[in-house]
Amino acid sequence: MKNSYLLHIDEQTTQGIPLEDIGFLSTFKANLLEDILAEIQVIEITLSNPGANTVAALVKIGANNGEFTGYSVAIRWETAITKAFESIRYHISLFANSPLQENTN
Repeated sequence: MKNSYLLHIDEQTTQGIPLEDIGFLSTFKANLLEDILAEIQVIEITLSNPGANTVAALVKIGANNGEFTGYSVAIRWETAITKAFESIRYHISLFANSPLQENTN
């Protein structure tokens, strides 16, 4: 699966976030994306605290067939990460279903 896993947590993020749980959830969600992506090379997750009671998750995935980004804000870090991965899945499915045309100019 992945060759690199990067995690950034803003020091202002006030929720207690166990690193093992972030790693487990992220790996699980990335494995679900591998059925539509080529091999994943890099997963980068950034967690921050944009509001008093929210956590923002920015997920970047580098795969053999491109780079993909998802973003979400939620009350819990688990929900923010999950929705960011779901955002990537949604955008990949839109891309896969749209016809591509080669620019010959």
